Amino acid sequence: MSGTHDIYVRAFAVNAKRAQQGNNRQPSSPKWPDHVLVFDCESRLTAEQNFTFGFWRFCQLREGAYVCVEEGIFYDTALKPREIEVLRRYSKIRKPETSGDGCDRLRLYALPKFIQEALGMAIQANALIVCFNSGFDLGRLALDWEVAKNGGWSLILSQWWNPKDNSFQPNKFFPRIVIKALNSKTSIIHSTRAPMAEPKERGEKVKHWPSARFLDLRTLLWALRNKSFSLKAACKEFGIPGKLDHKPSGRVDIDEIEYCRQDVRATVGLLNAAKQEFDLHPIEPGPDRMFSPASVAKAYLEKLNVLYPSRKV
Repeated sequence: MSGTHDIYVRAFAVNAKRAQQGNNRQPSSPKWPDHVLVFDCESRLTAEQNFTFGFWRFCQLREGAYVCVEEGIFYDTALKPREIEVLRRYSKIRKPETSGDGCDRLRLYALPKFIQEALGMAIQANALIVCFNSGFDLGRLALDWEVAKNGGWSLILSQWWNPKDNSFQPNKFFPRIVIKALNSKTSIIHSTRAPMAEPKERGEKVKHWPSARFLDLRTLLWALRNKSFSLKAACKEFGIPGKLDHKPSGRVDIDEIEYCRQDVRATVGLLNAAKQEFDLHPIEPGPDRMFSPASVAKAYLEKLNVLYPSRKV
């Protein structure tokens, strides 16, 4: 069938400034920050799944990919002395997998030091805090918890001893992490903006902790591929060296240490692969704002200045 045919399109005239404000297209922070903190935790094979130890990597963005500049182990102070000695010995004989100008020692931190220095500094540096299945790993860091205002979990990461009633109290000068699960693949995760110190004078402005950014790679991959991945399956899908062939034992031994370290190594590799794919999408929200495939579609509509029906004039 030949000939010329007219195409009719229904459109709405809108105020450009109003459309930009309505779509919130101006991000307050870069899509990909200069630094990320990637970590993974191991636990006992009990119903409580108590934390034993974990690995972390602090990475810097260089030429479009994150490169490790510092690596370390952190552990629960309640471990047996012989278990802590295994970790200490490992940290002394193994070299960190860092760049040439990175830290040349494999750090070994007790959990409180990791929270204050590694996690705390990452939050202050506006780094992206990355895990695969973040709910589990962030939960291992918690000393206690309360019900959050949004109905989720408010994780207490720092405490102080109150001699008046002989009990530990939450440290109000360190942020909490709030996790609200939406479904089996997505959680809303944010930190509270706790004050960093008491005001010296009445009415004095107090500096607060910045809001932390959290990225669950499992959620991001679901948003990109509309498929739920395990870490092993995701690494296979993206051609990344994946998990070791090891069944978690809950112990603290060389096999378990190497297993955890490989998980963090694989997570960093997967982060870079996911970043490469995500950057193909000409959308403005960062990866930590992708909660489902619908989030990607919504970002495209906002990029095209397509308004919601409720905002049309």
